Amino acid sequence: MSVTKRIMSVRGSLILYGVFVVAAWLASMGYHFQQWSAQEPASTTVYLLYAAVTTAGFTGWWYLIRQIQGFKETSPARKLWTLLIEGGVLMVIAGTVTRFGRISAPGLDLGIGFDLDTGVALTFPTIVKMGIVSLALVTFSFLLLQRLRSLILVKRSRSSERNWKLLLGLMIISSATTLFMQPGAEQNEWQNVALVIVAVLMVVNAFRLSWIVFLNFKEKLATLGLILLLGLFILFSLGTGFEANFGMVPRGLEFLENYFMPLATFAQQTAVFGMIYCLTSFLSLLFHLPTSGDFEQRAGERATMHTLAALVGQVFDADRLFATIAASPVEAGSADASWLVMPDPDTGTLRQHIVAAHNLSPDQIEQFMDCSELVDILSEDTDGFLIREAAADHRLNVHTGDRLGSLFVVPLVARDERIGALFATKSVVNGFERDDIETISIFAAQASVAIDNARLFEQQVEKERLSRELSIAREVQRKLLPQQAPTLRGTSMAASSVPAQEVGGDYYDFVQLGDERYGVIIADVSGKGTSAAFYMAEMQGIFQSVSRLASSPSEFLHHANLALAQSLDRNVFISAIYGILDLKKETFTIARAGHCPAAAVRLGGESRLIRTPGLGLGLDRGDLFRKSLVEEHIDLAPGDVFVLYTDGVVESRDSSGEEYGYDRLLEIVDEYRHDDAEGIHAAILRDLRRFLSAEDYDDDMTLVVLKWHGLPLEILTGSEDVLTEST
Repeated sequence: MSVTKRIMSVRGSLILYGVFVVAAWLASMGYHFQQWSAQEPASTTVYLLYAAVTTAGFTGWWYLIRQIQGFKETSPARKLWTLLIEGGVLMVIAGTVTRFGRISAPGLDLGIGFDLDTGVALTFPTIVKMGIVSLALVTFSFLLLQRLRSLILVKRSRSSERNWKLLLGLMIISSATTLFMQPGAEQNEWQNVALVIVAVLMVVNAFRLSWIVFLNFKEKLATLGLILLLGLFILFSLGTGFEANFGMVPRGLEFLENYFMPLATFAQQTAVFGMIYCLTSFLSLLFHLPTSGDFEQRAGERATMHTLAALVGQVFDADRLFATIAASPVEAGSADASWLVMPDPDTGTLRQHIVAAHNLSPDQIEQFMDCSELVDILSEDTDGFLIREAAADHRLNVHTGDRLGSLFVVPLVARDERIGALFATKSVVNGFERDDIETISIFAAQASVAIDNARLFEQQVEKERLSRELSIAREVQRKLLPQQAPTLRGTSMAASSVPAQEVGGDYYDFVQLGDERYGVIIADVSGKGTSAAFYMAEMQGIFQSVSRLASSPSEFLHHANLALAQSLDRNVFISAIYGILDLKKETFTIARAGHCPAAAVRLGGESRLIRTPGLGLGLDRGDLFRKSLVEEHIDLAPGDVFVLYTDGVVESRDSSGEEYGYDRLLEIVDEYRHDDAEGIHAAILRDLRRFLSAEDYDDDMTLVVLKWHGLPLEILTGSEDVLTEST
């Protein structure tokens, strides 16, 4: 059921109850009109029927008032003020009705209008006045009980609910015993016993005053006046007695007695309970006035703790967090001024770095004390320290009459690390009590968590930022490498590169140098990570531009070394191996710049490592690099396999620390030499993963496999182009 439907259902029920209450009241008025017409009391059967209808009607009226009052959650003062206004309106109506058209004929009991022997109304207006006055008095009684119930059941418990229900039940039973009692008659012994029991329960419920504890001084003072007014109002409305002709409703209870005796008894009991509760509330409020300051301090502590707890999860604004922590002792009422000291971002110390202050400026604080000396004491005392008389302490520059009378300093510790200090002062000597110190220490502990969370959050944000940047860098680096190996007639190639981190320093590439020549390079920047990736990107630009201008591998490496010499740091170098495949001459020319030797395997099973001399790029900025380079020219034969790789392949270690090594690489290439380049490439990776028993590598790993299958006869006779690229 939707919220709208539920609201409509509740409203419909209240309307039905209202219709029922009006019908019952009109029926009870009809009963009295019938008595007036007959001028004699009704029979017992008719009276019992009248009693049932009246009881049912006012029970519905009680329920209706309770439902309406239950929708309103207000402060005690507002409840009392509203009750006084509602009661005032009702009593004005009832008082006006009783004073209008008074009967002064002889023998009419001073104008009240009832036969003293039979209790039958003597005039038509008397019945109307009786119905209106009775309804007003009972309504105020019900409103009074509902308001008292809401106060009694503050911080409710099973016993408080039980005592309230017992009181209400016994008031109803006691009222029911007067069903056949004549107006003005004396009560019997059983009725007196019932009243005594009811009075005891009234006293028990009258001491349910928990709501007073939650009021501040102003609220207690205002409520004190309202309680006094309410007590007097009850006295002069419901409690003026049967014979009184003064008060707000003269002889109002006599009208009610002649209307229905049990209702009159219930209203009297309500008046007595109301005055008892007003008396106990008045005295309790009076005695609690001196303790209002302590309660307000506790309320401030709770509010400040709530604010700090909320800031634990809202650590986006460091300045706001620091300001809240610095103000917490003052807002809780535990200090007159306070400030927060945090590590200086330049020196990393706590000294003289006030990040937030409350009720004192940083300049004033520095005039009063040297924070560095006090912080040094904190290193020896993790619980903080208290200076009871600031003017007498040699570490402080405080004089009598200054705003600083006593000082408490507590460290902020998170995960066994001192991350700050909270200073609190009071303007009086010996101003800090034990509960003040405990409260500030709790604030410091909560603040430590909040600040530590802020630091962790900042680190997490930075980590995520770097992760996003590295992800972008990895994608950029991936696009710098060939998306697939080229397809050459007579040749198969396969290549892959896996960085150890998000990005790496390994590089491989292919370039078409002419219709019959193709270049292949593999390089490795010293180190790993982002710095190596930047140099790798620079190497890619140099290769794509310089390789087409160099006629040989050694010439290219020489020019690449000259280009990199201006940008490489002194502690960075790049190893590389570069080969040119000449399809027309069926040769493969290799030059090596300090890189891992290339593995070469012939179809017949002969295997070797091509170890041509050469220094790494960037190790020498002069002629030594060029003189160290030596090229090797290899005449190709069908089935020749060449494997270029970085040290991440041969230097990978298993769990026992054993390296994969060159020999194992040559063995696996020799075993699968009859496959094409893709098959050999896949076999090497499978064997490497099996050796490592893992999918990840400790170092960047790049692998290029080239296999010469030999050119078909038609290619050799020139019937077709020598070299084509796949798309």
